[in-house]
Amino acid sequence: MAGVELSRKALEQLQDSVHDRSVDLVKVKDGKAVAGGGGFPAKAPASTVFGALDDSAGLASAVETVEATVGSELDAAKNRLKGVENALDLVRRNIKTADDASTAPDSA
Repeated sequence: MAGVELSRKALEQLQDSVHDRSVDLVKVKDGKAVAGGGGFPAKAPASTVFGALDDSAGLASAVETVEATVGSELDAAKNRLKGVENALDLVRRNIKTADDASTAPDSA
């Protein structure tokens, strides 16, 4: 059935695209998406980078918290994309199984 085959191809392309986005997130998290970029979470900056501010240590701690949050969110997004990828694979396999079961064998 041509329509089923087209649907399976479309699902396969969507699954590949979801996988590619997951790989992109890993690159961002590992600091490989941008030349010279750092991964998440980075270590806390030294408070001295903020100069002589009264609460340089607090600001450095806040930056560390943001870094940790970004790292966690990237992990969560990657895990959600993996779930979508797995679900698409299951749908593709179920469509194939149903199509194979409903297709009469060739009588030659």
